[in-house]
Amino acid sequence: MIQRKIEEKEDLLDNPMVDIATYLFLEDIADKQGAAGMNNYLMSLAYSLARSMPEEEYTDWDSFVEAIVKGESILSAFEKVNAVSKYCMVTVESPFLRGWKEYTKRIGEFPKIHKDVAEYYNSRTTPTAIETGDIIIQTYRKAAAEKITVEGKKVNVAHIATVSPDGSKKIAPEEWLPILLEKANITRTQMNMILRNNAGVWIVYPTQ
Repeated sequence: MIQRKIEEKEDLLDNPMVDIATYLFLEDIADKQGAAGMNNYLMSLAYSLARSMPEEEYTDWDSFVEAIVKGESILSAFEKVNAVSKYCMVTVESPFLRGWKEYTKRIGEFPKIHKDVAEYYNSRTTPTAIETGDIIIQTYRKAAAEKITVEGKKVNVAHIATVSPDGSKKIAPEEWLPILLEKANITRTQMNMILRNNAGVWIVYPTQ
């Protein structure tokens, strides 16, 4: 009986209806409020999620990075993250990959509105989003970083590049890229190599 209940719970967790319904709900918001309304909703959702997270304090940077990689920091609460340098983080897989797969498998290609909303976000916030999911995770990272202190200093997050589940790439503007790569301590070639097998590259660094 216990085994059966466990299996039933797993079946519910694996049910793709929730993933698909979430995207359909967002599309309904866009139909009623347009790209701006949907963008505002997604950012508000991400801010609320970050506000609900506990504050973190670390005595040194190495401990902080270790916590991120182990999934013990709020910056890696929803995604698998690897560190390739002191400040450069790599998201291995989009936290929205499953939803994207289920939607495209059962319904078809994502409606254009998901990219339109991302472009709206890019024009006003950080120009590294491809789909609506990117708006959520990128906004969350920046807001969550505000709750972290390392060696008595707050930390910041900046995004370098994103890869969507369909392989599309969005890289920070050319005028920003040299500064971001220098802070990340990686070359453009290394960035391109990372993007072949990962979902994103971003940096987290202490405030001055």
